[in-house]
Amino acid sequence: MYLYFYLTLVGKSLTMVKNKHKWEKDMARLPQPGGDSGNWGDILNEYLLVEHDGQGHLKPGVVGTSQIAANAVTAIHVADNILPQAKIQNLSIDLAAKYQKPADGIAKSDLSASVQASLDKADTALQSAPPAGAGATSLSGFPLRLTGERIYSYPTELGKAHTASMNPSGAKKVVLAELWGKAGVLKHIWMATSDGDAGAQSIGENGGIVRIFIDDQTTPVVQLSINDFFAYALLAGEYSTRRIGRTKRGNGESSAYRYLHMPFQKYLRVEVENTSSNDAIVFGSADYSVVGDFSLLGSQQLSYKMHSIERPAAAPYDQLTVVDTAGSGQLESLWLSVVGADEDIGVLEGNIEIYIDGELYPSWQSSGTEDAFNGGWYNVPIGGYPAGRAGNSINGGLTATYYRFFTEDPLFFSSHIKIVVNAGQRNQGAFASSTVSLSAFAGLWANTPGAINFQTVDTGATAILDDQFTGASGSLSAADWNQVGDRTQAEATGSTIRFAFDGGSAGQDTRAARKNVTLPGSYWLETRVRITDATHDGQEASLIVKGNSPDPYFGSAVHIQLVRFSQNNWVVRARDDFDEVFIRTIGGGRNLTNEWVKLAVKVVGQTMTAYWMPEGCDSWQTLGSWTTGKTGEAFGIGTWTAGAEFDYLVVRSLTTVAS
Repeated sequence: MYLYFYLTLVGKSLTMVKNKHKWEKDMARLPQPGGDSGNWGDILNEYLLVEHDGQGHLKPGVVGTSQIAANAVTAIHVADNILPQAKIQNLSIDLAAKYQKPADGIAKSDLSASVQASLDKADTALQSAPPAGAGATSLSGFPLRLTGERIYSYPTELGKAHTASMNPSGAKKVVLAELWGKAGVLKHIWMATSDGDAGAQSIGENGGIVRIFIDDQTTPVVQLSINDFFAYALLAGEYSTRRIGRTKRGNGESSAYRYLHMPFQKYLRVEVENTSSNDAIVFGSADYSVVGDFSLLGSQQLSYKMHSIERPAAAPYDQLTVVDTAGSGQLESLWLSVVGADEDIGVLEGNIEIYIDGELYPSWQSSGTEDAFNGGWYNVPIGGYPAGRAGNSINGGLTATYYRFFTEDPLFFSSHIKIVVNAGQRNQGAFASSTVSLSAFAGLWANTPGAINFQTVDTGATAILDDQFTGASGSLSAADWNQVGDRTQAEATGSTIRFAFDGGSAGQDTRAARKNVTLPGSYWLETRVRITDATHDGQEASLIVKGNSPDPYFGSAVHIQLVRFSQNNWVVRARDDFDEVFIRTIGGGRNLTNEWVKLAVKVVGQTMTAYWMPEGCDSWQTLGSWTTGKTGEAFGIGTWTAGAEFDYLVVRSLTTVAS
C-alpha cells in the first residue's frame, strides 16, 4: 500500500513538471538577467522555437500583412531577382485589371491624379513607338523608334566628279542618295573632295553645287554652292559644331558635314555637280531613314526649303529680304556671308529683322549683324553652337560667314514669315568701300508637305521585256539574240547566260544584243550579273544600251559595268562609249568574285541615270546622271575579257507619280 502511494505521488509530480514545461513553452519568454540561473539556454531556445524551425528559418505563415507596418518595405529592402518571374507577371496582370483605363480615359481606381500622371509618363517612356503624329521622345530625351524606321547610308567611295567640258560634254551629276516610293527623313550629309585646286573656284569652295530634291524631282529645295551649303566662307579654315562644320581645307582638299531634318513623302535625291575646271575625287554620303508611314512624322516640320539671296554689290544700308513667304512652320537656320574691306566694319552694324505673321514691326531683331550670331564688338566665336562663324578665311578684309541654328530657341510662325538683313545702320560704323558683297540663307520647315512629282519604274504595268533566261541550254537563240561570229559566244544554261573567260582577242568586247523588242522614248533596263573567273584581273561585265546598230553588233553604246580591277579592287562604272562618266569603288576591299550585283539604267530621252544594287540590298544606289549623244536602239549584255554570268534582262516603262 505504501509502495502504491509512493508511486502515485511520483507520477503526479512528473505530470506537474511536464505541464509546467508546457505552460512555459506556451508562455515562451526571454531569459531574465539575474535569474534563470542554469536555464538560460533552454528558455532562449524555447522562445526562438515559437516562430523558427530547427535551422533558424521563419516558420510558414509567421509574417503576414498584420505584421508589416505601412511603408516599412521599400525597393532598397528587396534583393535583386528575389521575386519569381511568374509572380511578377501575375502581379502585372492583377494591377492592369485593377487600374486599367476605360475608353473615356477615366481611371477605374482611386489612384490620385499625381500617381496616374506618373504611370502615364512611364507608359510613354517604355512604349516601342510613339502614337501617330506625336513625334514622342522617351524620358531620357532620345527619340523613340517610329514604326518601320530604319536608317541607310550608301557612301560614294573614290568617286569621280567630272567637269562639263569632259566628254561627253555637259553636266555630270554625282548622286549621293536617291530613293522613291518610301517616306522618311534626310538626316546627314558628309562630303570630302579633292581636285588639286587650292583656289576659290575649286569644287570644295565655290566650284561645286549641292542640290536636294524632296518629293519633286523637278525643283530642288536646296541649290547652293558647297561652301554655302556647309556654311563656310570662301577659303575659310576648319571649324566644328554639333550640327555643322568644316574638317579639312588646303591643297585643293576639303571636307565638311551637316546634320539635317528633311522629311520626304515619296521621293529623295541628293546630287553634287562639279562646276570647277578640274575633274575631282569625291567621297560622300547622304544618310536617310525610312518609316512605315509619313503620318508617323507628326503634324510639324513636314517639309523643308532653303531660301537665299545674294547681293554681290550691296550699297551701304541696303536691305536684303531673304525670305517673304506665307504658311505655317518654323525657322531652322540663318546664315550670312560677308565680303568687304577691313574698313567696311559698318556692315556689321546692320540689324537682322524677323517679322512673324504679318506684323508691321519685327518681334525678333538683333542689335547689329554680329550680335545675332552671339558676337559683340565685331567679334563672333569660331565654331560656336548654336551660333557662331566659320574658320578664318585666307581672303583679306571682312570675309566671313556667320550662322545660327534656332534649335534651342525655336522660332515659329502661323501664317507668314519675313526675314530682312540690313547692310549696316546709319550713324553706326563706317564704310570705306562703295559696295560690299552680302549673301544670306534661311532654312525653313513648313507644317504642310510639299507637292509630289517624280518619275519612277512602273512595276504595276506589264514589262516591255521580262526575259528570265529560262530557255533551252546551249547556244543562244538566233531568233532572240545577235552575236558576232568571230567573238566568244555566250551560252544559255537554262537559267542564266554565261560568257566564258577568253584572254585573247575573241574574248574582248563580246556582246549579245536582244532582238525583236521595241523600246519607248523613256524606260528602265535592268540585269543581274556576277564575274565568275577568279584568276584574272581587268575583267568587265556590262549592261549595254543605246547601241547604234542592232544587227549584228552594237557599235558605239552606253555601258553600265561591274569591273574587277583585281581580286580585292572592284568598281561599278558608267561609260559613254569609251568616256568614263562615273566610277565608284564597291565591296570595301572584299573579293566579289561570284557575288551577284544588279545593274540598271533609267533612260529619259537622252538623259541617262546609272544604278547598281549589291546582293542582299533592297534599295537601288545611284551613280549619277548625264546627257548622252548616243541615239541607237540596241541593248543587251556583254563582257570585256571576262568570265561572267547574267541572270535576267528586264525592260519596264516609267510612270509619273504626282500629288
